[in-house]
Amino acid sequence: MNFSSDPALRKIALTAAELVTTDTGRIHQDELLEALCEQLAQHPEHIASMRRKAAQAMMRDLGERHSPRRHRTANGLYHPKSIMKLGNGIWVWMKDSNPTDMTEWGRISSRNFVQTATAEAHKQEYVGARSDAYRDNPHCVRLSQLEESVFGYQQGSFDDLDFDAA
Repeated sequence: MNFSSDPALRKIALTAAELVTTDTGRIHQDELLEALCEQLAQHPEHIASMRRKAAQAMMRDLGERHSPRRHRTANGLYHPKSIMKLGNGIWVWMKDSNPTDMTEWGRISSRNFVQTATAEAHKQEYVGARSDAYRDNPHCVRLSQLEESVFGYQQGSFDDLDFDAA
């Protein structure tokens, strides 16, 4: 499922995050949410985009809350009000799913598991390498120092992350 991305809203979010960042680089979500609300109130020209983002969040929440879960019922995963995500923006109520839906849902679940496991393995490899480097370089107290001095990080463009957009 593709969600629309609005560069102006991303910029507002980044501004709000920068406003609430502490001197140690921490962002407290409650403060960020409040700052976002304040920033959004100053931009009524983005009401349509905000409405769409809110609707997307509600849709995502619906899908997550109604996703089949183990041990939710005595019969395993099945609950008639559960929603199976079939890909390509299609969902089906579990009670209405057919054999083709079940096969597709299983394929997607397997693919998602592999992607998640692979991403987690990469993350753990990164954490391990940085943890080792912190021990070997006690003068580095922040990750930025470690990345630049040990791993040769050089800041490139933020184009792929849309940090500079809008």
